[in-house]
Amino acid sequence: MNKAKRIIDNMEKENAVVICSQIGTIDEKATPLKQARYINDILNVTEKMNICMTNTMRKCGGCCLSANAVKISKKLYAKSNNLTEFLNLLNEADIGGKNLHISGDKIIAVYKKCYCNIPKKVENLNKNYCECSAGWYMRLFSEVFEKNVNVEIVDTIVNGASECTFEISGF
Repeated sequence: MNKAKRIIDNMEKENAVVICSQIGTIDEKATPLKQARYINDILNVTEKMNICMTNTMRKCGGCCLSANAVKISKKLYAKSNNLTEFLNLLNEADIGGKNLHISGDKIIAVYKKCYCNIPKKVENLNKNYCECSAGWYMRLFSEVFEKNVNVEIVDTIVNGASECTFEISGF
């Protein structure tokens, strides 16, 4: 399933019907450029209609995380003596952007580049798109720690920052 369709499928049904009636539907085989434009349209229209897309985008981001990355992460966590060692092992395994560290009682996750090709296809992508990455981290750490974690977006490349920064807490 393409990412644009997955976003619509993860929306509350009533909202999805309203959005699709305004912007149409997307073909399953749509090019990445068409998907990026469609996703941006979804986010812009929902923002104008005051429809919160945080949960939808976070669900979609969780879907981007591979089962293998979760499996490897759980193994690394099991063999770690502490959280710092675990994050260092994740960095070495290139899971989570290679820039995970602890600050106080939070895990700080930093992407030096955008790993998703959707933002590279559209100028002025709606900032709510980055909830997808927050969802990726939320699923990863929730599964590893076997409890729900909180993820806060500090800043993103889509917002004009030089890097994406997320704070993970509640573990």
